[in-house]
Amino acid sequence: MGKRTRTSTQDPLPSKPLPAHSSDVTVDGKEFVAIKEGLATVLFPKTSVWLDKHGKEIEERGGVFYNPIQQFNRDLSVLAIKTFSEIYFSEKKARSHRKKNVQKPQSVASTVGEGPEGATSVPDEELDATSPNHASRPKFTILDALSATGLRALRYTLELPMVTSATANDMDPSAVDSIRRNIEYNKRHSVSADPQELPALEAVSRIKPSLGNAQHHMYSVLSPIQGDSPRLAKYEVIDLDPYGSAAPFLDAAVQAVTDGGLLCITCTDAGVWASTGYSEKCFSLYGGLPVKAEWSHEAGLRLILHSIATSAAKYGVYIEPLLSLSIDFYARVWVRIRHGPAEVKKLASSTMIVYNCDEGCGSWELQRLGKAKENINKSGKGTFLKFGLARAPTVGEHCPHCGSTMHLGGPMWAGPLHSTAFVEQFISILPPADNPIYGTIPRITGMLHTALQEIPLEDSPFFHIPNRLSKIVHSEAPPNAALRGALVGLGYKVARSHCKPNSIKTNAPHHVVWEVMKRWIEQKPRKDDALKFSTPGFKILQKPKDENLTIAFDKELGKEEDKAAGVVRYQVNPTANWGPMARAGASANQRPHPLEQESSENIKKRKVV
Repeated sequence: MGKRTRTSTQDPLPSKPLPAHSSDVTVDGKEFVAIKEGLATVLFPKTSVWLDKHGKEIEERGGVFYNPIQQFNRDLSVLAIKTFSEIYFSEKKARSHRKKNVQKPQSVASTVGEGPEGATSVPDEELDATSPNHASRPKFTILDALSATGLRALRYTLELPMVTSATANDMDPSAVDSIRRNIEYNKRHSVSADPQELPALEAVSRIKPSLGNAQHHMYSVLSPIQGDSPRLAKYEVIDLDPYGSAAPFLDAAVQAVTDGGLLCITCTDAGVWASTGYSEKCFSLYGGLPVKAEWSHEAGLRLILHSIATSAAKYGVYIEPLLSLSIDFYARVWVRIRHGPAEVKKLASSTMIVYNCDEGCGSWELQRLGKAKENINKSGKGTFLKFGLARAPTVGEHCPHCGSTMHLGGPMWAGPLHSTAFVEQFISILPPADNPIYGTIPRITGMLHTALQEIPLEDSPFFHIPNRLSKIVHSEAPPNAALRGALVGLGYKVARSHCKPNSIKTNAPHHVVWEVMKRWIEQKPRKDDALKFSTPGFKILQKPKDENLTIAFDKELGKEEDKAAGVVRYQVNPTANWGPMARAGASANQRPHPLEQESSENIKKRKVV
């Protein structure tokens, strides 16, 4: 994404993103800016006072801490939780039917039983989350662990009728005061998604403000009952959206979510997991080393998933990634947490080391950390997995294609990034593009379709960029459609990556990709002295031609059907100074993030007037 200063019509871009709906309001004699997003409204004081690093009070007027760019994150999260709830309740209903078939009939007044997390199940006829009888709906609770203004909790309760309770937690007293103020304001001024059955007053009343450390709050659901104090139940959904890394919260989160529940996790520290500038910090936070490559953001997603998986595995819990996205300047993943020690054993074989030729041709090789071999059991009627140690690395110190030095990355997640069933159901429930609640539907649609196209290539991580390939051999870059057509014609799969525009993800081995580039050069001659002796491109072109490959650059074969439909896949910078906004209580040139994204565990003490 290059830096833009003007729109497509050559009008100057705004200096900063502006909210779509804002107005000035007075509450209890104080002036606020009311900003509406989705069905929720949050209030920001027009005048705030914060403490700088020297403890000096700094007064700021009009510094509304809201980044409209993050509406995409929140729209996506609301709809992802809605999709998950449909799957979750359908699975629960199916289990209830199976249990009913093998047990003695029970009276209508009896319950199915006590669940593994201490939550009482409900009769089969009450497992419908859309039932008009809200009091009898099955438990579906959400924890907004780092809530700040409470915007996410407000949207979840107002827009998702199946939510029975949402806890908005923050350790900053002024943030919790803001949450309470926003709750009271939305009771009077908002409309829920189902106003006839669930008025806004009742919906927003389901939010429980909580003052405390997010980790302590999540660990508290594991504590034994003391005296008459009720034990907190585990959550069906936990949303972690901190300022920076979510790594410090993962251990508590994987334990505090119910079996089969959902973790929604944001990491905004892309400079750590998607670049090699802080490799030591990346290892300390995520347990793996980053890579230097065009596909570093996909590698970063895999580092984050690996960190979640290893945090869960020690408790006999494994993860099922539903959707894993690199978005703008952050990563956002939706992961199911399931109890299953047998599945945990597969973690080593689902983990990989990456060998990357980052100083040469950019090729990479993958090495699984563990080995899992399927054997026939003694009866001969079934199979079982036998786990063992993987072989020593099959890649040498130097790249087999260009001879340059190979560097190490990982360990990282080697499994799928997305679930086919989840993404397909997600797409099926999307509202129309002109829906007034969700202003980012076109981009959500495009990103989900791109993610769906990636799934058949889940065993072939990472991707190529045609411009990068042509730069290595000093040639004109082939059109994407031509390069895709050549690979499809050879029998390989191709797709885009959601991480980067003009990307080509394929299961073709690197030597085939370089052979395609050689044939392209034959069609587009270049100067004889375009490459210097001993450069990576020179060494690649010196390798013998593979006469067994018949390569045709068929643009029709490589054409993308949805491209003509104008699908919005990637963000176009909407402002001149686009990106993360500042953390609260920082000067304008220090602000990397909006208030809705910040974690009170990581910000300087501030107070609001």
